[in-house]
Amino acid sequence: MAEESERSEIIEEGEEQSESPEESVVDDVPEKAEKPKGRKISNPLGLIFNTRMLRRVVQIFFFLGINAYILTAWFPEAITQFWVDFRNLLPTLPIIAPLEGEFSVIAGSFDVMQREFTSGIFPFFTLGAMVIILTILGRSACGWVCPIGTIQDFAALPNREKIRPSPGTEKELRRLKAYILVLVLFFTAWVGITVALGTSEAIKEAMNIFADAAFDPFNPAYILFVVVPSQQWPDSFSNLWLLGFNYMPPMVWLQMIFVALIVIVSYWFPRWFCRWICPAGWFYGIFSRDALIGIGRNPARCTPDVCNICEVVCPMNIRIRRFPYQHMHSADCIMCLDCRSHCPNKAITLRFS
Repeated sequence: MAEESERSEIIEEGEEQSESPEESVVDDVPEKAEKPKGRKISNPLGLIFNTRMLRRVVQIFFFLGINAYILTAWFPEAITQFWVDFRNLLPTLPIIAPLEGEFSVIAGSFDVMQREFTSGIFPFFTLGAMVIILTILGRSACGWVCPIGTIQDFAALPNREKIRPSPGTEKELRRLKAYILVLVLFFTAWVGITVALGTSEAIKEAMNIFADAAFDPFNPAYILFVVVPSQQWPDSFSNLWLLGFNYMPPMVWLQMIFVALIVIVSYWFPRWFCRWICPAGWFYGIFSRDALIGIGRNPARCTPDVCNICEVVCPMNIRIRRFPYQHMHSADCIMCLDCRSHCPNKAITLRFS
């Protein structure tokens, strides 16, 4: 009886504060529902055949497929040809993946647009294909296809105790990627205009590695799939000296340390690079906010006053309960469906808006 009266008090308090649709009563909910409680497994096959496992399989599939040329060492040429045919139909996807890599087949839309802008070309086809995908499927490619997202997800997989910054801190950190995007677009447009005017030599020489694509030096996909394979690595103890700073540029070492930090920090902060640093994610979010397919909640099953499991398991740390039941209009949602998989009441659904 004490528990029922306590819950009724919470509900009554929520009704008094719900005069404005912009405010939510969930801010005062204690973190007692932080971790999903263990429950009896009624269907053992559900551990294998479920949305989370399907997403892992798809992520691995595309991680290898985006760099499909590496498969030629293990599988027949037909495997590689499949991805080449896929590339011919859909050459770019709204992810971060450079096409300049030694094994690359499919490129990210943001990466391609940078190259096209700095070449003095407006990316009509790339931008159009990107907008169509994002307005229909949202940022599902970020959650299911992007290789850097895949690396972060698998790095966070062993850790059950994730760190969730406060809403205010999270909001401020998310602004970083907007500032980075502004800088990238500024330098990209600057180089593109000088190329169109035929006066690009001086600016390209001054910008050096930032000239062709301003984000590439900090792009973990570019570092992993372009910079690292292009280095001369030792193949025996006799030439370990190749790892010295005199033979490998210090910038390469800094880039590899940066990628290592992305992986390590992801153990505690899932998808922190996507949430706070990636300018492509912010750019994609402009078009994905009102996507045709999105996440909704069943008001008859959802209990936002006593449950916050969907927010706890969200790798993008989205405050799901603050959004309307009909559709979660969040530019940061990557459609990973972890909230749907963990919801104890099966209240999370896919919606068409």
